[in-house]
Amino acid sequence: MNKWYLSVASVACYGWDGGNSITGYAAGAGNDAFIPEQWANEGLAILEENMVMANLVSRDFEADVKNYGDVVNTRRPGTFTITRKADGDTLVPETAAATNVPVRLDQWFYKNFVIKDGEASLSFQDLVDAYLTPAMQVIARSVDRAIMGRIHAFLGDPADRAGTLCGLTAATSYDDVLEARQILNENLAPMQGRNLVLSSAAETALLKNTMFVKANERGDGGSALENAVLGRIAGFSTYLDQNVNSCMTGADTAAGTLTEAYAAGTTGAMLSELAGVVAGEFLVVAGNDQPTWVVTPVEATSVVLNEASKYATEDNAVITRYKACAVGASGLTADDYPVGYSKSILLSGYTSGKQPAVGQLLAFGATAGTRHTYTIIESVYVSGTSCRVTLDRPLEVLVADGANSAFPGPYGSLNWAFHRDAVALVSRPLALPSAQMGVMAHVGVHNGISMRIAAQYDIDAGGTKVNLDLLCGVAVLNSGLCVPLLG
Repeated sequence: MNKWYLSVASVACYGWDGGNSITGYAAGAGNDAFIPEQWANEGLAILEENMVMANLVSRDFEADVKNYGDVVNTRRPGTFTITRKADGDTLVPETAAATNVPVRLDQWFYKNFVIKDGEASLSFQDLVDAYLTPAMQVIARSVDRAIMGRIHAFLGDPADRAGTLCGLTAATSYDDVLEARQILNENLAPMQGRNLVLSSAAETALLKNTMFVKANERGDGGSALENAVLGRIAGFSTYLDQNVNSCMTGADTAAGTLTEAYAAGTTGAMLSELAGVVAGEFLVVAGNDQPTWVVTPVEATSVVLNEASKYATEDNAVITRYKACAVGASGLTADDYPVGYSKSILLSGYTSGKQPAVGQLLAFGATAGTRHTYTIIESVYVSGTSCRVTLDRPLEVLVADGANSAFPGPYGSLNWAFHRDAVALVSRPLALPSAQMGVMAHVGVHNGISMRIAAQYDIDAGGTKVNLDLLCGVAVLNSGLCVPLLG
């Protein structure tokens, strides 16, 4: 296949082929060179090559065509219980009860582009390199970010996490990984199917630790040291993913100090010198270094955090305050972002140049019962003091226009130590366009992911408009099978 041609005059044929794809492509004069199946299959291959996290979680796919916002059910794996048999007993079969988990298909990722008339003679591979590969890389990045952004669902209590924010170093990394392993062991996570997905900084810390790379102890012939690939360590298959939640610089912060030392497990008011604190803001106390937030601030006197401290803190320990910013919703209904809103949200009112960043947590709500936490998966500059952010999932509660109502998260990375059954990526095929639209289209399916490709000549654009999209949802299946490894 060497050239790309499309004809507006076409007849579309649709149908499930009983295998890996749904067909629906137009046939007509000049169309022989464009095979939508080939484009879809090539796109899926590129997609899989560029995804990390999506290839490590549980997948759920069925051939039923669905629409954005539909709810489908996936299953949380069940467990068996132990029974004993005495001589002469009749065996009683047991079925491992699996629990249905409703999943809303609220992740609709797409990328489109126009192939100009002058490029129509390019080879298929040239068009793949110029258009298809970059488009699929963007979609792959978006899917991975949507999955990895759900790490906040596993933050739970301090005992559910390993390590400390910005504290994963060569010296601490071995103990931190073993702490995550211990938590999974205590939660009865299966030994097979465990993965460790690391940010760039976290991976570097592990590679600097000789416990992870010594060839004579790993038995890998030195590949970890020579190729800087960690492979399998401490029962985890280990991966680097640049989409891990990570924010290391540039946040809008202020500093203060504790005025008294506190033991691990402290709850209630902690005496401090910290001005301007707003309820709901993330506060990180040096020594404890957990993603805590303030419930009750008393100006320049004390703060009450949302959880007991995991580690002891010293007198004069530095407190880092991550300043609240404003939500702008002017022009929307009642100046609110409604439940289910999935597009970008305007943030403003932060210090110039301190734009909330991709990979940073963002919370709304100042009490445990009303607070919802998200991850920023895209951040677009508007001005020095405003930006538009896209979150890892649609809003679960209404977010109102107002100052001091959005709370950017703290420095550090939230790495994943998990079993694949912690999370499910649920994919369903999108409907094919009507034959009367003159569109060539196909839905390809591979390894539990479906993707639609559609193309149509656009007179105004002077070329062929191509759209790639996929519909999916992300579901937490078992909160005990993932341990956030702070770094």
